[in-house]
Amino acid sequence: MDNLFIDLGTGRTTTERLGESDLVRGGRYATAAIVQRLVPPSADPLGPRNVVVLAGGPLAGVGLTSTGRLSVGGKSPLTGGIKEANAGGTAGDSLARLGWRTVVLTGRRPPGERVLVVVDESGAHLRPCPELAGLGNFALAERLRAEYGSEYTLVAVGPAGEAGLAAAGAAVTDIDFRPSRFAARGGLGAVLGTKGVKGVLIKRNGRRRPPGADSPAFREARRAFNETVRVSGRSRALAEYGTASTLAVVDHLGGLPTRNFSRGRFEGADRINGDALHELIQARGGDGECSHACMAGCVIRCSNVVPGPDGRETVSPLEYETLALMGSNLGLDDLDVIARLNRLANDLGLDTIEVGATLGVLAEAGLARFGDGARFEELLGEAARGTVLGRLVGSGCATAGRLLGVRRVPAAKGQAFGAYDPRAVKGTGVTFATSPMGADHTAGLTVFADVDHSSKEGQAELSLRMQVARAAYDGLGLCAFLQSAVGSRPQLVTELLSLLWGVELSPEYLEALGREILRVETNYNRAAGLGPEQDRLPEFIQDEPLPPFDWRWDISVAELRAVAEELAGTGEAARNPRSRP
Repeated sequence: MDNLFIDLGTGRTTTERLGESDLVRGGRYATAAIVQRLVPPSADPLGPRNVVVLAGGPLAGVGLTSTGRLSVGGKSPLTGGIKEANAGGTAGDSLARLGWRTVVLTGRRPPGERVLVVVDESGAHLRPCPELAGLGNFALAERLRAEYGSEYTLVAVGPAGEAGLAAAGAAVTDIDFRPSRFAARGGLGAVLGTKGVKGVLIKRNGRRRPPGADSPAFREARRAFNETVRVSGRSRALAEYGTASTLAVVDHLGGLPTRNFSRGRFEGADRINGDALHELIQARGGDGECSHACMAGCVIRCSNVVPGPDGRETVSPLEYETLALMGSNLGLDDLDVIARLNRLANDLGLDTIEVGATLGVLAEAGLARFGDGARFEELLGEAARGTVLGRLVGSGCATAGRLLGVRRVPAAKGQAFGAYDPRAVKGTGVTFATSPMGADHTAGLTVFADVDHSSKEGQAELSLRMQVARAAYDGLGLCAFLQSAVGSRPQLVTELLSLLWGVELSPEYLEALGREILRVETNYNRAAGLGPEQDRLPEFIQDEPLPPFDWRWDISVAELRAVAEELAGTGEAARNPRSRP
């Protein structure tokens, strides 16, 4: 198993053999380690010294459910710090079967040039593609599928990424070659686009196998793992209702982003929640699917296909974060309108969380009216046309708020909040404030913990535990939804790793891996100028109680500082490992 490095300026490739310890880690661990090694903390995120790392995990490509996520890493144009965003789809498994743990893109093409990076077992080559410049993700995927067939997966850069818009993500194709599984957060699509990359094509049918993949012991452990995940209660709920089921939960807690985070409950929640979406898909039939797998062999199947009134597909998937940030956050209660906004953002290559939050800030500034879906579609159309207003839409909510003089800007470290108001879901608020990833719910979501989310008690400790657990899963290429099924039994994962790679691991390996990732990321950020003073939430969160329950943010600076010290490896747990949570 090797790392593959591609110099975009010269087309030259080099390889690096993984050491024994790196055989059992990848994903977010690999992105952090390589960015720390190659990218100066002072580097311009959109300059030639930044890199883009595509990394799979050590359990990918061998038939284990939900273990083939792709991590995309680099220095973020939104946060100015290290960033990893991960996606489902077929890229992670494809890399593993080619024998590549990572593909690392360094340098950049001359201005105005566009290339495809084509990766197979032998390495990679650059293919000039001026004819593809400016294509939306769906047209790009259609063109490349016609040319390459089903033998490749695609990591696509939409027009927003080509334009260097900081809200741009990287789209990964699913098992049906839809470019709609997004490594969305942090603006890494802009990093790819400004390097001159239009897409990365990865051959799907490689035959490389880890040494233990065909052993009877591994096959039995794989069967037991897949069955454990399949029968778990959370997996069954996700298969029927997808992540949209979260909307009712967060609305009940009073933490659903509504009209630019000015309220925590939405009067139209019942029209856009998981039940409503499920009923719409079933009633319309046609192309609709309530349950859909984004990667081969997934038994959770949390994705969906949403049909329009004519039964033809509008978008796949429509997920909770988009329903909230492009729905309730904009005062929209029409699933068809939200689905159209979602598809347009996917085609442009924009993160629906970041752009949804940005549209909310624009409405706050008077450039749209909450509830006016047609106007929000117009604003996304401006981004498609590349106008000045469109560039504002695609530059992130912190930039929009600063330029428009808006005080209520839901962002931390320059990145938009995920769809959980910190005043109501305080553990996730701690994550937003302290994570080296910025305000990213995937870095440490706490909403499903059995706690009083509006109380400050224990929230800092809960956030820390979840940040460590999420970092470990990301460092193994595992879907976060596996945590509900196997999170309390880490030995199931470490046994699989040991059987597959012949490396003995203890159940404590996952916690150690998570803490190491967070230590590297946090200390890189500190070297980049993101010190403890940035580990905070905006003033409006501290000053404004959240209706209708008047929840208040009351986590102290000292509590946030203690979490940040743990992430940096300088806290109590680092000094006394027995005190670790």
